[in-house]
Amino acid sequence: MRGEIMDYQNNLKALDDHELLTAFFNYQDQSNQHGLELGTNFWNMFPTFADYKLAQRSQKEQMVLTAGKRFLQLMIGIEIGQRIASAPRPLLGKIFSSQQVGENLIAEFRNDQQESLCLLCLDVKHRIISQQVIFKGTLTTCPVHPGEIFAIALERHAETILVAHNHPSGMVEPSKNDIEFTKRLDQCGQLMGINLLDSFVIGQQDYLSMREANLIETD
Repeated sequence: MRGEIMDYQNNLKALDDHELLTAFFNYQDQSNQHGLELGTNFWNMFPTFADYKLAQRSQKEQMVLTAGKRFLQLMIGIEIGQRIASAPRPLLGKIFSSQQVGENLIAEFRNDQQESLCLLCLDVKHRIISQQVIFKGTLTTCPVHPGEIFAIALERHAETILVAHNHPSGMVEPSKNDIEFTKRLDQCGQLMGINLLDSFVIGQQDYLSMREANLIETD
């Protein structure tokens, strides 16, 4: 039984998007022709999965109204998949290098359509005691205030913090606002006795460490 399930999973990975969607509908009622029709209706409304992901809620609701409960089941399945894909993956253990942090954060935020700010609170040995997304902005902005960041750091009894934000554009070049905010956060941390270890810009395939780029003053 286990071997059959593993073979089935491998077979699914070999399917392209159109074949996978048709397989989903066929599995529900074993009617190959009906599954093909349902898949065609979906692609007519959303030419790619990316179009579905970026579609307005009203468009998705219209799809359910016109096509029935099987599309609702599909939407439930997609929602579950999206939640699994976007579930936080905590960085376990101790931070040893910027590469370790950067690569993990790329995997976590590379597909986000909004700019998010992630705060990592560390103890005196640079062990991660908490990680959370504390702000989500629009496609181009992510309003933040140092006071709110350090309020969380104090609550977690952090000795050091590390912040990271993604650029939905995929580029890691920091903006003027990114640099100014990081410097202000560093100054606030020095006054409060909670040092800013680093600030990361996360792109689609790469990251930038502001500490390594000498955009944060090193003691």
